[in-house]
Amino acid sequence: MGQLEVDRFHQVLRDMLETLLGQTRDAMDVMSQEVASFADVTDRATAESDRHLGIIMRERDRQLIAEIHEALGRVKDGEYGICQECGEEIGLARLRAQPTATLCVHCKSMLEDMGRPHLAASRFEVPFLEA
Repeated sequence: MGQLEVDRFHQVLRDMLETLLGQTRDAMDVMSQEVASFADVTDRATAESDRHLGIIMRERDRQLIAEIHEALGRVKDGEYGICQECGEEIGLARLRAQPTATLCVHCKSMLEDMGRPHLAASRFEVPFLEA
């Protein structure tokens, strides 16, 4: 991957980070200003459910922010776009879809297959030998 592509991905990562940080600030402001006064138990349950969902989404954003910081570190170190497992270049299409990717498609697929042994086993099923 050329320096021009790396520079483009660097900017994409910076834009993603800026957007996520802004969304997080906005969400935290809204959550801190909420006044909880409910006349109905159902309304309270709905509000608690919404708040819980918001917390889950903020946690997901926090994890993505960490991944973006790591990707920016790889850009700085000259390692961006290199698979951390096999050392090959990560395809541009994969990086466009997932700019924080650390694995090429092949290694990611293998990792996912290892996490699903019941699926992998069924693909390579060997018949039992008869005695």
